[in-house]
Amino acid sequence: MKDCKRPAIVLVRPRNPNNIGAAARAMANFGFMDMRVVAVHHPVWEEARGAAVGAESVLARARVYAGLEEAISDRTRVLATSCMKARRRDRALAPLPGLSLGPKAAVVFGPEKTGLSAADLEHCDAVARIPTAESCPSMNLAAAVAVVCYELAGRLKAPARAAEEEQLSSAELERLVSEAERAFLRVGYRGDLSAAQRKSRVRRLLRRRGVLKDEAGFLFELVRRI
Repeated sequence: MKDCKRPAIVLVRPRNPNNIGAAARAMANFGFMDMRVVAVHHPVWEEARGAAVGAESVLARARVYAGLEEAISDRTRVLATSCMKARRRDRALAPLPGLSLGPKAAVVFGPEKTGLSAADLEHCDAVARIPTAESCPSMNLAAAVAVVCYELAGRLKAPARAAEEEQLSSAELERLVSEAERAFLRVGYRGDLSAAQRKSRVRRLLRRRGVLKDEAGFLFELVRRI
């Protein structure tokens, strides 16, 4: 299976090297090969290999990034995962069953103890909840990866829609967010929001509806003329 046709699996600040190895094995079970790990210590890899039985190739190709924004820079659709209810009202909450993603997507998993932070969620288009029981809501990281990969594996055979392939990558979207902030400064916009808050709102607005490349060109020209 060609991993270029399947979403990247992104592990953010994982704590347990065994979970990294087991997650790699779960990915390989369902044909996912693109593992990206954010803010992990390099010494954990040797221990991770012990839990990656049959999936050594996934670990060998895994890439390490300093931050989430860098890890998803080439992705056009970014999905966060959670076993809990969404912590922010403005995040889309999608049930995992029935979920589908295009080929240039990423699925993001948070640290074992805390899950994804609010700052992490800023860079995600939606939050998919794994419907666990309320009496025991949290899942092992590798188990969560297995569930998501299983659910997605059967839904990735259909050809991607043209709109999906024309969408902005995360890196391009961030450039548009920065350009919008410069436009705010040029027109003397103040309000009661900080620069970070303004950029956060623009980012959420763009991610909520998705931006195609031709739309982005229009928006870039607009803010540059401002």
